[in-house]
Amino acid sequence: MATVQVDTRFDEVHKAVLDGLVAYNTALLGDGGRQPVAVSVRDGEAIVGGAVGRYWHGWVYVDLFWVSEALRGQQIGTRVMDALEAHALDLGARGVHLTTYSWQARPFYERRGYAVFGSLSPYPEGHACYWLSKTLTGQDAAE
Repeated sequence: MATVQVDTRFDEVHKAVLDGLVAYNTALLGDGGRQPVAVSVRDGEAIVGGAVGRYWHGWVYVDLFWVSEALRGQQIGTRVMDALEAHALDLGARGVHLTTYSWQARPFYERRGYAVFGSLSPYPEGHACYWLSKTLTGQDAAE
């Protein structure tokens, strides 16, 4: 009989759940061109910023985006997003979507043309979480 439990083996559970979900979605929708997307900022061999996500069925989802505190205010974030969006277009993406929080970069994304399509508040207490998307030039998000 199957048991349900809180499990401390995060990596093992994560891999099994991800593999199962990908298999399920692929059986229903095809692979959708699924592929990882990564843009790095490097100082020599050290990674000091970047963005990671994935392309799937015409959209790039940005899972993580970070620039070292020492590099902020130097347009590095803009260059990362420019590179990510250009790569998304190369992949044939119609748009990019992501999540940010009230203490993070919502104004940065909005200046880049991203629009909020959902929010959760309070999350965490005293703050809010926002889901944003941007349709890329020459693409129709309704397709």
